[in-house]
Amino acid sequence: MQEFAPQLSFVNTSKNADTKNCSSFTFNVMPDVCVYADGTSDGCDITKAEVHIEFKWNDALDAFTKNPGVDKPIVSQTDKAFDTLGQITSYAAAQLGAQYRTHLFSVLVIRNRARLIRWDREGAIVTNAFDYQHEPHLADFFYRF
Repeated sequence: MQEFAPQLSFVNTSKNADTKNCSSFTFNVMPDVCVYADGTSDGCDITKAEVHIEFKWNDALDAFTKNPGVDKPIVSQTDKAFDTLGQITSYAAAQLGAQYRTHLFSVLVIRNRARLIRWDREGAIVTNAFDYQHEPHLADFFYRF
């Protein structure tokens, strides 16, 4: 990604919870990757993160359905999917609570597919899953960010 977004730092935070800013939470704020614009290169700091990225390696962990429709909800109705939804929602809520923003973006990567999510204080807008190895959407997003 660095090639497409040289102005951003992509930091592996999968093992580094934000204990400084989120110590009062009952869960760890620990996205897999935090994206920073200020050159931060160590650990998770939800007060400075621009985008957070969560990786899942099993299709059953996708929080959203593949083909939502009129009679089919966009949120997957399995326990594992609800766990993922709770996890990414808690990260977005922590980031919105720590920063004075009207909205933020996150990325959910499920194996070779990704979804871009735009969060605000009312909810989220989710893209359809796309194959980031064959579609330029993810690189375009970070290039334009």
